[in-house]
Amino acid sequence: MNPRVGRGPSPRLRLAALLVPLACAAPAAHAAASWVRHPGDFSSSPLCKPREVTLWTCTARHRTYSLCAQDGALSDRIAIQYRVRDRQGKTVFRYPEPMRAASSAFAYEVSANGDAEVEFTIGKTTYSLVDPLRDVSFLSIVRGGRERSHRTCDEGNQSLQLNDTMALMKALKVPPPR
Repeated sequence: MNPRVGRGPSPRLRLAALLVPLACAAPAAHAAASWVRHPGDFSSSPLCKPREVTLWTCTARHRTYSLCAQDGALSDRIAIQYRVRDRQGKTVFRYPEPMRAASSAFAYEVSANGDAEVEFTIGKTTYSLVDPLRDVSFLSIVRGGRERSHRTCDEGNQSLQLNDTMALMKALKVPPPR
């Protein structure tokens, strides 16, 4: 005669019943894992969509400048886009447009002193998004070898030198500036 009859499932069966749904959910959770390991380290920007991470953001002269990257599983298809918003809140500039591989659109470098920079060129104009380790972030626009604009951000964010950002840029094979 079985002494457990009428008492419900054994402790082993109850544990198995709890673990089976978790085991079934694990592959889906793993597939949706993000390349961002420390999301609290990144600032937010109204220019980046809910499923994007703000890699860099700057407010200067009543405009907001942001570098947004898709969140999700790390692959060479993660899109990165630079966006500018005017004082009325309208996005007035996007690069690259249309979207393309980050390695063909941007350059990225972290120097020995800890400063980090993302650079891109449109025609003869080079844009540099700079995060100095010990100072406030800024945007520099150079045309024809001469700096045409230097915009110091209201606040620095030092997100370009984060381990998550460095790992992303390396995985995407974003080259250093020339």
